Amino acid sequence: MRWKHDEWAQRCNAERLIVGVEEVLRWWDQDPARIAERLSGLLRVATPRAVVVLEGVYRGRRRSLAAMVRTDVGVLSEDYGRHAAAVAALLTFDRSGYLREAGVRWLATSDELFTLPFLLLRLNDPVDPVRQQATTAVHARLTVGHGALLVQLLPLIEGLGARRRAGPIARTIGELLIDGDPAGRAALWGGARGDDTSVAASCLRMLATIEPAASVEQAVATGDPALRHWAAGVATARNLDPAVQRRLLPLLESDPNPRIRWKALRARTHHPDSEPHLRRALLDPDARVRYLARASLRALGHTGSAALYRTTLANVDATRDAIIGALAGLADMGTRDDATRIIAFLDHPNVRTRGEAWRALATLDPDMFTARAGQLCADPSGKVRRLRRA
Repeated sequence: MRWKHDEWAQRCNAERLIVGVEEVLRWWDQDPARIAERLSGLLRVATPRAVVVLEGVYRGRRRSLAAMVRTDVGVLSEDYGRHAAAVAALLTFDRSGYLREAGVRWLATSDELFTLPFLLLRLNDPVDPVRQQATTAVHARLTVGHGALLVQLLPLIEGLGARRRAGPIARTIGELLIDGDPAGRAALWGGARGDDTSVAASCLRMLATIEPAASVEQAVATGDPALRHWAAGVATARNLDPAVQRRLLPLLESDPNPRIRWKALRARTHHPDSEPHLRRALLDPDARVRYLARASLRALGHTGSAALYRTTLANVDATRDAIIGALAGLADMGTRDDATRIIAFLDHPNVRTRGEAWRALATLDPDMFTARAGQLCADPSGKVRRLRRA
């Protein structure tokens, strides 16, 4: 699935960057100019997440980069030419506060776009001069026309927003994208519909503050499990406009994840027209959803759930999911006399239906279940045969 592929690709990108940079530093003394070119190639294609991982690795380094570069970083251009920006960017990770400040000061004069993540990370630097230099440099770059770049950096910016020192400017960047240049909002939607799931998630969280319905619809459309859970939280929030919530709940009620369906049903109970939806939920395959539906209907003065299950099993036009829900519901609410209704489904062509029928029979009439053990052992599906030992 796309979100799994993206996660794998991000990890590979970070690992390649770390290995490549370590190799660069190992061979630096032999040919600094050529090695700087190699470093520049690595950093220019690195994703923001990979840069964050690289910084984390370098926090644990005991050796400073001071021995590998001239002390006066002002002459980086003389030593490394057009690759000096990459050297300065790496210096911003050094354990020496002096070198970090010098690297940030050099990057502040550069117009290279790939250096912005390195400046953003220094917004949370514990050394005041480094932090102040980075703040000034980032503020200078927050101009109209940087919306697309900032969107790609949103996962990094969101992480900085939770840090005490960098939080204020991270919030400023968010406000710039939402309330500033109209191109910023367009860039957010571009990121939300893009292939990078981490960027899409950050964009949707920001867009949900102004366009919750469209954000939830886009999140559900991605198919990403984490985004669908997030969308369920937004769509079922108590402070959401009721009309917007009614528009969004059908998306959640058909979700394959039972936790999301349960959230949607719980939100339904707060609406005056919930009874038809509660009755449909009585046939949900998940026990928690069915229980919530029954309890909510009882609160409205309605009973007779077992009758619905029996009617559904007798309906030749019932869908497979409805039959599965009816078998499971009858196991919850039925009696021993309902065992004869279940027998007809023990040889159903669908494996899940057969399995639910055997489970219901074991609950309602254990003696008949034992008597039919031979039929169960002969079932072609191992998933069904395992029920004999359950």
